[in-house]
Amino acid sequence: MNRIYFKGNPWPEGHPIKKFKWSASIRDGNVWFDMHLESQDYYFERDIEDNEDTEYHSDWAAPIVWWNYHSCTLSSNNWHNGGFKVCTVKEYSPEYLDGLEIEIDTNPESIDDWDDLAFHIYLLGHNSVAKHKIKFERIGESSEFNITWVGKIAHAYVGDYDYKHDFNVTLSPRIVSRG
Repeated sequence: MNRIYFKGNPWPEGHPIKKFKWSASIRDGNVWFDMHLESQDYYFERDIEDNEDTEYHSDWAAPIVWWNYHSCTLSSNNWHNGGFKVCTVKEYSPEYLDGLEIEIDTNPESIDDWDDLAFHIYLLGHNSVAKHKIKFERIGESSEFNITWVGKIAHAYVGDYDYKHDFNVTLSPRIVSRG
């Protein structure tokens, strides 16, 4: 099932993906990918009763904080013109992509402007996302791929700029659309 997981949040079972779009473009003779993902509401499958007396070690673990923001959008093109370079146009083929794992924004601390990051995220407010590893696995001889995507989140909305929160996404072509 297509889900996004945020390690340490109140829903260890993850959240269903409502929408995912994967598109390609050509920039200066290279193929670039854009990805746009939206989750269902965090509480879509299971509501969590939050007791006022419960103390959580951080906002990240508190269900009421997640309820306030409803769902996640992780995108390379919703708020800015991001995306990531894959290969040259000459190299591009389903065979080239099969098994390809790309690392993106591996050193976000060295980037001066967040608009230079490949992706932006709305999770618990507008946070920062980096240190991505995206792997493409071709399904048989088709032009469809399973995608595994992991990365790190900084809870920047509250002033925490350390990329200490893990996320991972598993996607199959069942909901993937290409533009």
